[in-house]
Amino acid sequence: MATQRHDETDTVEPEGDGGGGERPLPPYPPNLGHPTLHMVRQMQDTLAFGERAHRFEDVVRTRLVGQGDIFHLGHPEHVKRVLLAEREKFRKSSDFGTAFGEGLLTVEGEEWQQQRDALQPLFTRDRVMTYADGMVEQMQRRVRRWEDGDRMDLQSEFTDMTLDVLFATILGRELDVDGDDRLRTAAEDLHEWFVPTSYLLPEWVPTPARRRFREGKATIREEADRLLDERAGDAPANPTEADDLLSLLVGLRESGMVEDTGMLTDERLRDQMVTIIFAGHDTTTTSLTFACWALANNPEVKARFQAEVDRLDGPPTADDVADLEVTDRVVTETLRLYPPVYALPRVTTEPVVMDGYRIPSPRRVVLPFRQIQRDERFFEDPDEFRPSRWDGDLRSELHNFAYAPFGGGPRICIGREFALLEAKLALATIGQQFDLYWLGENDADGEPPTAPEMTLRMEQGQEFLVTER
Repeated sequence: MATQRHDETDTVEPEGDGGGGERPLPPYPPNLGHPTLHMVRQMQDTLAFGERAHRFEDVVRTRLVGQGDIFHLGHPEHVKRVLLAEREKFRKSSDFGTAFGEGLLTVEGEEWQQQRDALQPLFTRDRVMTYADGMVEQMQRRVRRWEDGDRMDLQSEFTDMTLDVLFATILGRELDVDGDDRLRTAAEDLHEWFVPTSYLLPEWVPTPARRRFREGKATIREEADRLLDERAGDAPANPTEADDLLSLLVGLRESGMVEDTGMLTDERLRDQMVTIIFAGHDTTTTSLTFACWALANNPEVKARFQAEVDRLDGPPTADDVADLEVTDRVVTETLRLYPPVYALPRVTTEPVVMDGYRIPSPRRVVLPFRQIQRDERFFEDPDEFRPSRWDGDLRSELHNFAYAPFGGGPRICIGREFALLEAKLALATIGQQFDLYWLGENDADGEPPTAPEMTLRMEQGQEFLVTER
């Protein structure tokens, strides 16, 4: 069968190729059955559905009942065009705004730039490195509760750990390590908007998952109100001296340093709180869970990792991070195989052409990061967990968007440095003290049981055995 997939010599449609005229629409993948069945099959197995969709072509379309055609763009050059070169032709989908209001994750244009500029001081590389000791303190607080022989759901445990870190370092509020259950449940329920059984349905359809999401969001907004009340009138005169997110934003508002304070109303600050809590802990939770699974299933890699952390003189610090080369490659490879944002939706603002195919406007497009980062055109033995692949010049040889677990372009994840530092420090902290053995069952391809929601996660209830080293 003839295909339209890119290879080393393929050219890309020029940016100015307008609406496409009489160019054809992309095909429906022949291996997915009739388009009326696409929605059911995607709900049954979202990851397998995506893999099969791109088996023959990079640009395809599928159909969802009530939403029409969805266009899937499966090459790094497509990602570059959507996120960087032609980003004005694509916008965020409305469901993000419905879920998160007017926070950094959802707003567009000038308002997004204002919010980004306001938040950036807390997420520069230099500032993030100052969080290292506080991160490790929160990690140690939780790990000290572990005992030899514990059987543990790491997805749940790491959710609690990363929330501890986020609240203590960014939000200026230390959680009770054995409490704050209502707040922890609310943070977890922010995922419920995007579970496949709800996300693929029209927004007006009520589901139990959407009810849990709304209750969780309301709880987070109540907490935001409480923290805002604490900061009111007590923000630093110079906002750049703020130690946490809300002090920074309240300080900007009270100092008048930001001319347009629409982004600093209490309503917007509540939305920002929901956004930061959702985005600020989940990527690291996912990365840590899959990294521990990968280490447990790859004894030789684990031995190199343990030898590295055993050379540390005490708990890991900011000064140690540069020497954690094996740990860094473990995190990098984990993010390649199991990117938390495994697929990124956008909506066309005008007709575009991709690989000779016409994509109308407005239509939803999807960037399948997981498929791209497992594509044999870019990675040798792409389904193998092989951290050593990052030893040499692979990064310089890759297309810039062949590895993009944090997105790319101007809207690359603001918390990237925070998440990477946290993941490395957490693995080192745990690896110094414990071995973790996988007690679950892998699938026929050797993959862990996964749950693709808004982010890629391990299924609930998957246990690891904790043993002291």
